Amino acid sequence: MSTTPPPPGPDDAPDELQERLPAPPIGPHSTATSPLGIPDSLTIRSEAAAAVGAELLASGMASYRVRTAMARTARALGLDSFTSIVTYTDITATATLNGRYRTRITQPPHVGVNVDRLYRTQRYVELLPEQGTTAADVFEQLARIRARGPLHSRTVNALAGGFACAAFAVLNQAAPLEALAAGIAAGIGQAARRTVQLRAWNHLLVTLIAAVVAASVYLAAVALPTAAGWVAGGPGDHMGGYLAAVLFLVPGFPLITGMLDLVRSDFSAGLARLTYAGLIILGAAAAAWTVSLAVGIPPVAAEHLGLPFAAELPLRAALTAIGVLGFAILFNSPWRIAIAAATVSLIANSVRFMLGELHVPVQLATFAATVLVGVIAYVIARTQHVPRTSISVPAVVIMIPGYALYTGFTLMNSGNIVSAAMVWQEAVQVVIAAALGLALAHLATSTAWRSAAQPS
Repeated sequence: MSTTPPPPGPDDAPDELQERLPAPPIGPHSTATSPLGIPDSLTIRSEAAAAVGAELLASGMASYRVRTAMARTARALGLDSFTSIVTYTDITATATLNGRYRTRITQPPHVGVNVDRLYRTQRYVELLPEQGTTAADVFEQLARIRARGPLHSRTVNALAGGFACAAFAVLNQAAPLEALAAGIAAGIGQAARRTVQLRAWNHLLVTLIAAVVAASVYLAAVALPTAAGWVAGGPGDHMGGYLAAVLFLVPGFPLITGMLDLVRSDFSAGLARLTYAGLIILGAAAAAWTVSLAVGIPPVAAEHLGLPFAAELPLRAALTAIGVLGFAILFNSPWRIAIAAATVSLIANSVRFMLGELHVPVQLATFAATVLVGVIAYVIARTQHVPRTSISVPAVVIMIPGYALYTGFTLMNSGNIVSAAMVWQEAVQVVIAAALGLALAHLATSTAWRSAAQPS
């Protein structure tokens, strides 16, 4: 068995580090039993198949799809079989050829979210012939994909985070000043996160720094107009958008894909993704609560704006599209994929809102909406040849109750244990409903998903 350490050099979620650092090289590693001078040996072919999986895993793909892509690549390379175990950060795979076998462990340098790489890598795998591909071609194509820089500039990335959180603030009943402050704070917080990520620091530390920056900027943004007398009241009267200012830190991709991994019985990957997501959520919530505690202004829920349904429905639809578009850009999505995800979510979240007006429980409304997202995403994926995950996950992120998760943490630290438990119970149920809705759509539209067999 050979163990391959991660290549030198950091590589972060949406390609921020590539603006300054070159991507680590992609290619086979010479071994005593299979030196590089032997083309297309078992070693070289198995490393090529594993490199495809590492690229998809590093870009945020769910474990089942990673295994499927590696198995398809292995067949195209002429390997007899390629059996793998994929966790959130590691791939262990055994390849066979002519009675010989080789087991290897692959660790991507970093696991994050990069929809552009995910889309291009999966599309390359889909277009592979049944036989005849060489390992050199696989490595060359992966190198070309990795050579692409981020699709969106730092300014566009920061603005996307700001607009998304401003939209979330209004969806959570924030007043105009509160939504504006949340947008400014989130934009600056996202810019700070990208800057710190260039240092390849620990994800939890990056989250804490970004949350502190966003929370502090929000308090300053509401303090200035109140101190100048432009609006009535003090900063404590305009905290309805405070928690929305850190919603750009909600780890929607690992949260949803982790639940999908559990449905596919990929427990090691699913539990690891959910643990990571929970850690990031708690980190952001703790940072926001600490800042509010330091200034003596507790965050409070926004008051209902009281808009008539005829006006609120189109407003929510528009804000949903803006929020999802912003998150898709944060995920480094190409514009056509980002717009598709925003359109799908606009339709599905409007259905969810209408079901809520009919007094359908929010869990059932979310379940129905995410089933709709999954089915529409399937149609788009089949016709436009894009990964279904790149459409469905951003479209569902708007339905993840990050605001409630943060609120529950604040209530718990304030001593309102019962209220915190009630808020968290509903939030967790909504997350489970969203994941089960997507899973049901996968099961209804994919023969492979309905099968218990693992790809090999």
